[in-house]
Amino acid sequence: MTKDFSIQKILLILLRHIKLIVLITVVATLLAYIYTTFYITPIYSASAIIQVSNYDYSQQATQDTTAGQEKRVWVSDLTSSATLADYCTVLFLNSPVMSDILDGCGLNITSENQTNFLRVTVSSSDPNKAAEVANAVTDEAPKLFLAYYRAGSIDTLRPATAPTEPSSPNVRTNVMLGFLGGLIFSVLLSLFLDIIDTTIKPDDDLFKIYGVPVFAEIVDFEREEK
Repeated sequence: MTKDFSIQKILLILLRHIKLIVLITVVATLLAYIYTTFYITPIYSASAIIQVSNYDYSQQATQDTTAGQEKRVWVSDLTSSATLADYCTVLFLNSPVMSDILDGCGLNITSENQTNFLRVTVSSSDPNKAAEVANAVTDEAPKLFLAYYRAGSIDTLRPATAPTEPSSPNVRTNVMLGFLGGLIFSVLLSLFLDIIDTTIKPDDDLFKIYGVPVFAEIVDFEREEK
């Protein structure tokens, strides 16, 4: 018998398997929560902000004062500093010195809104270690910078502090994914079970097969009693 599906037919199928859908959805949600909470190691991220300058502002200020001029920061200075910050990102991420400092921690360096401010983020399973390593990276950054470029400066704008909450995994997101995954799987399973079901049900299946209307049905008393 060929199965024909409509929105009403699909809703009836899902309603007929509502217990199965609820059971699978609840189990998938609980499994996602248990796996995320007890089997995934939480990762903590500590961030520090550093500023990269294409020249030493303190020395420039001294020179300007000696010359009787007011200290100024030009747009060209900021643009060139932002470009230099991009080069520093590549330098720090690939430096063997930084690799030794990390001691197994993850390092990520990103530009803040394409400026000469860099966010140094260190990830570790230990929140205190993440903060300590992030500050160690910012302490080593000026030395490594001058060793390669020999001019300019790097200043720490904000040191890293130990995070109080893990950055990953996201329990709420994983539980939501488990809920949606269980719901979608249970709906598809219900439709699949209906497709492979070839039994005649007490509706208009006989009329669809033989084209003869059903005038009466014989009740199965044993089944009704159960």
